[in-house]
Amino acid sequence: MSSYRCDGEKGCQVEGDQKLLVLGVTADCNLRCEYCYACGGDKKTHMSWQVARRALDLMIEQSGRFKIQFTGGEPLLNLDLIDKVLLYLEDGGVDARCQVQTNATLINAEMAERLKNLKIGVGVSLDGLAGSGGRLRPFADGGESARAAVEGIKSLGDVGIRVGITSVLTSSNVMELSSLVELASYLGNVEGITLDLLRPVGRADGDMAPDPDLAARCLDEAIERAEMVSRIGGRRVEFRELKRMERVLSTGRARRHHCYFDACQSLVVTPGGGVYSCPSLLLPEFRLGDVMDPRIGDHLLDEMLRTREIIKQPSRCRRCPDGWLCGGPCPAYGFAMKGNVRLECAVKDVFMRHARKAAGRHN
Repeated sequence: MSSYRCDGEKGCQVEGDQKLLVLGVTADCNLRCEYCYACGGDKKTHMSWQVARRALDLMIEQSGRFKIQFTGGEPLLNLDLIDKVLLYLEDGGVDARCQVQTNATLINAEMAERLKNLKIGVGVSLDGLAGSGGRLRPFADGGESARAAVEGIKSLGDVGIRVGITSVLTSSNVMELSSLVELASYLGNVEGITLDLLRPVGRADGDMAPDPDLAARCLDEAIERAEMVSRIGGRRVEFRELKRMERVLSTGRARRHHCYFDACQSLVVTPGGGVYSCPSLLLPEFRLGDVMDPRIGDHLLDEMLRTREIIKQPSRCRRCPDGWLCGGPCPAYGFAMKGNVRLECAVKDVFMRHARKAAGRHN
């Protein structure tokens, strides 16, 4: 893709090709998470090979190098398709990094070995231990899933696979962040934790969101706990957003975008072939077209810019002097919250404070 200008609010330029392809390989799921944005398990639809291949070809047309994330539902329920995608990429000599985002409850020794042989990265969704984790992320029959997820992470560790954890921050688990840090350190194969702020989309209810001040306090304690665990010899657990800010401070390179969607550099294909540019904005007004339409690539850039410009930055973000470090609000979160990004600001303020503290130690 040629260079182009993004929406005028940031006055920024966006250059380069598409960088991320998200393949929703199934809508089915073995869990019924209370806040699931995709309503996983309500439908049993699997992505077909024809849709997956066309999505790959479209991405290859747009970019020479990119990464692929396999999502669902629970993507391991359609692992045969993932296997086929990887073979297609290998046979075509395509340079793509691939990761699957899973709840890990289906992973046993055999599955872990298969994932190792596929040479695919693994991200795990986990909100905590049996307590809040069990209530938020039950199996379809109502049973708690947290222990099964932990066993899955252990199985991955047994074959040498390191994982990243994504945790949805809710009022039910916010006070357990420090415990999640300890669990991640104990498991030994967790590279870091990414926090996802709950949005009132799909099954999620806005009342499930934590109080911003409480969230900030609990996150501050969790970061301190991670540092304490490291000091006494435990495996250090990183928070992804904190590391990102530390890199910005160390390099002096300002963040111009929050994410691939913000930079107009992502494509999302649903099981049925719908094309979007953000996996959290699968709404009619954000639809780019159908992947099986032979002409979809002709106006893809214009459609991506159109959908990006639907979302305007909150006024408090446009005035914020820390935008260069923060990267701005999550577009999907801001859209779902109708511009009320107080929780996101509270969380990012904690990360920025710790990032600056770390930078001060290194200088």
